[in-house]
Amino acid sequence: MNRGYAGFYKGFYLRSSYEYAYAIYLDYHKVNWTYEAKTFDIGYKIYKPDFFIFDQNGSLSKIVEIKSRNKEAKEGARMALEKIKTLHGIDNELISYEELLNFYEYLPFTLNSVITKWIKSKDTTINKSLSGSLNGHFNIKHSPATKRKIGEHTRQLWNSNSGAKQRMLDGLKKSGLSQKGKIKTPREKRRCLICNSEFITLVSSPKKFCNRVCAGKSAIQNATKVYVNKRKVLHGEIKQFIIEWSVANSSLVLSTPLNKVSTTISSMLDQIENSFGVKDLRVISKAVFGEDRGRKDLLLFMKSVCNEKIC
Repeated sequence: MNRGYAGFYKGFYLRSSYEYAYAIYLDYHKVNWTYEAKTFDIGYKIYKPDFFIFDQNGSLSKIVEIKSRNKEAKEGARMALEKIKTLHGIDNELISYEELLNFYEYLPFTLNSVITKWIKSKDTTINKSLSGSLNGHFNIKHSPATKRKIGEHTRQLWNSNSGAKQRMLDGLKKSGLSQKGKIKTPREKRRCLICNSEFITLVSSPKKFCNRVCAGKSAIQNATKVYVNKRKVLHGEIKQFIIEWSVANSSLVLSTPLNKVSTTISSMLDQIENSFGVKDLRVISKAVFGEDRGRKDLLLFMKSVCNEKIC
């Protein structure tokens, strides 16, 4: 799933942009819903669906699972939902990106705009906060029957010569459980670079943050800095291009009245689009003035450039 951005909405911790987009869709249509309200033991695992939809009388009408476009993930969710319907008779629906696009087709805002708003929100993080109390299966215990099935499956893996057995052995080696009696790697105390909280980690670990939330915030900050720097460079190049174009076409610029701006600068705007991929006049205006201004202000700036060169 698109789990790159997780965060809180209406008190619920949503784990993907798609889940947030579906919640917004439900709210727009004034649908009564809640999130991860109940778990189901479906025999081979414990399953907690995403959304629980209620009718006007407050009765549960269906459950909805949100998945990415990953075929394996969707197939696994579909099997689980079918099992829930068989055992409990609850209608269900599996929703992915394609279904969300159809839902948003007749809304006054786009799916992309909603996802962008979620990504830019200060309440979201780029990390995958799936540990501790934020984990959808936190503090949920398997039933005895499920535990027996898990145990049988594990014994089958240990008795096989499959790659899964080797992965289990590698995991034990990394965890140190197969190294009883040997000296373990020492730990040390560090300070989180984001919240300054103290945490303990291996001396050999590159870990710089106390948890995944802080690591996600750091990643967002770094990505923002890169974006801002690139934007500054682009704005500088656009402004320099406008100055050079104005000087090269000074006669045209100086003779243009303020009510004929569009005709004069249309050629320049086309060249900016071809050279920098920018056609929004608001972006071009910000490159020149640092803020959004109109065409007349842009022409006045170009005239002032020409006058300075002539003088």
